[in-house]
Amino acid sequence: MYKRGIMMLLSASFLSACGASNIEVIQLDYIENQWKLESYTKEGEFVQVNETREVLEACEGERTTKLKGDVTVYQTVFAGRNGVVSSMDPYSMKVVTYLEGDERYVVCREDYTNQWMAKTIDKFPDFVNTSEGISVPRLPSLHQTSSSSKDKLMKTDRLKIDEIEIIPFRDTLLEIEPALFGELELELDGNATRHSLTSFQPIGTDMPHRQIAIGLDRQTSQPYILFSFNERFVYQQLQFEELEDPASIEKQSFEELSVDTIIEPGEIKKGEAVPIYTFHYMRDGEPVTETMTVRFVEGTLLKEGEEPDSMYEEWMPAQEDGPRVVSHRKPFDGNELAYPDFIEISTEESEQVMEVLKEAEPVSRKGEPADYRYLTLMDGWKGQEFEISYKQRSKKIDIYLTDPLREQTFKLSSKGAEVFLDIFPEYEKS
Repeated sequence: MYKRGIMMLLSASFLSACGASNIEVIQLDYIENQWKLESYTKEGEFVQVNETREVLEACEGERTTKLKGDVTVYQTVFAGRNGVVSSMDPYSMKVVTYLEGDERYVVCREDYTNQWMAKTIDKFPDFVNTSEGISVPRLPSLHQTSSSSKDKLMKTDRLKIDEIEIIPFRDTLLEIEPALFGELELELDGNATRHSLTSFQPIGTDMPHRQIAIGLDRQTSQPYILFSFNERFVYQQLQFEELEDPASIEKQSFEELSVDTIIEPGEIKKGEAVPIYTFHYMRDGEPVTETMTVRFVEGTLLKEGEEPDSMYEEWMPAQEDGPRVVSHRKPFDGNELAYPDFIEISTEESEQVMEVLKEAEPVSRKGEPADYRYLTLMDGWKGQEFEISYKQRSKKIDIYLTDPLREQTFKLSSKGAEVFLDIFPEYEKS
């Protein structure tokens, strides 16, 4: 019996050792203390949401591409991530909305993209208040505005920036009633504008209706689209998709422009070109009349397996795309670390560190705490934290990394330690 017990213990130890050698060092996950979650109330106030993981994982799993039925939006959560250090990061916010139609849904958008994904859910999280919701129509509507609103437009003093002074056409002021999801596109005489007029996102924030109008820079005879949000107007020059040469924009002037409003108030059907304005102007000494139309394009949800397109591909610095590794003296407490308490390395160096970490072996001991005691990995939305310790030998330094969540320590190989110290020479001075 005694011998049998000894053999069982030895067998268990052997199996445990075999299993330990197969432990994956890098196991990226949401680092919850990097995130702050807030939600709007109907009164426009922010309230804190504590169910961090439940929100961040809300749209993981099988997706749906249809939001069926009449939709009521209950709650939108804004999840913002505070990075360990201040740096441009396309993975810093998620927007998660809980709504109900024929089924219960959750829809999500990540801040580096304007594309949404959705899935059906059996029940809402406990923090979602279903006693109050906002019914959102699927189609937008356009309406005439009151005389007082038009007078206010003419009196606004916010339509002059630098040398540009925009003169609004009073009777072009229209009100837009938002839709659930999609965007309004403009065309003038069949030519699409370079930018959509406005987009609607399924976040359910009870926002006031938006207003649009046409304005003119009389010095250049360039028309502008005026757009209001909370009664504050912004403007954008009317440009068209086919104008690839920016210099050609100035050549397309609208001499002696006048604009008539011809909209029939009501709902804008999906895909239907609805006339809203008539432009009258002179081109090469000849009178021209053109019609501006608006078209509603319903939003589409990402299909299973589709990855969101980044809005930043053209200007995001290459070094910001990829994993990032930061070494720091103090544990991250939700506030950005300040130099010299951290060491940030390039994406290329971060990839090298990630590779040597993958080859580390689990051990049952640690070394002495290092000066820069903490190492944070980040790759996309997820990351991992380690505590670093070391042991000085006669001709080399052993590097240990402890995952505090698993209470597991790993030791870099001799070659891995060399690579690590080449990238982080500060550890040789510990």
